[in-house]
Formats: sequence, C-alpha cells, structure tokens
Amino acid sequence: MPGYIFGTHLRAPAGTKLRYRRITWKSWWSSKHGSTYNTWVEARRWPGERLANAPVQYEYAISTGYNAKPNHVRYGRGSGIFLHIFGKGLTSGCVSVSRSNMIRICTLLDPAKQPTFAVGTAAAGTPTATTAY
Repeated sequence: MPGYIFGTHLRAPAGTKLRYRRITWKSWWSSKHGSTYNTWVEARRWPGERLANAPVQYEYAISTGYNAKPNHVRYGRGSGIFLHIFGKGLTSGCVSVSRSNMIRICTLLDPAKQPTFAVGTAAAGTPTATTAY
C-alpha cells in the first residue's frame, strides 16, 4: 500500500487523502545496502537517487511498494519503482502517466480502502501476471 505521496510542492493536490512529503535537496531514495534500502532518506551525501533531480517527474509521485516492506526485501532486486509524471524519454522501471492523470490518482487513493499496486503483465499463467498477485 502506498504510504504517502511525495513531490515538489508545499502541499499535495486538493482532495488528496494520503499523507504528503515535500522533496528537498536532502531527499534521497536509498539504494544503499542495509536498513535504509528502498526507503526515503534525508541526508547530505549520496545514498541513492536524489529526488530533487527529477522535478518534472516527481512533481507528484508515489512509491509502488515494489521490493519494499512489509514484503520481503531483497537487496539488488530493484528499488525506487514509482508511479510518477511523464518526463523525457523512458523510465528506469517506473510507471509514468500524464500530469492530469497523476493528480487524479492522488485524489482517488484513499488509505481507508487500502490501495495497492500490481505491476506486471496481462498474460495469465505467467509469474509476472498481475493475476498472480
């Protein structure tokens, strides 16, 4: 379940029910082995991806929870798989949508309904099928 929306603005879009975290120059998504792996970290030095370096994509974004707690986390299996706004070119594993769709998604997610992400293929009977979740 996504725990919060993050982004570059002071506040989340109007009508958002999830918590919101504002990106600063000290905001990173950790790829460092250990207890901070695949989590948000506030630090001065590099522990992963500096979120402020992608202000268009991360104007509003949500972690999909891929390879993250409360599930079993495996170092090196991937981290920082987000739902975010389209940028230039391809993503590095994230899912991107238009800005208007991202804002709509932010307002639709209700923690009382326990939203989840299922990223996978449509082909049934495969290990990556969304129906396998």
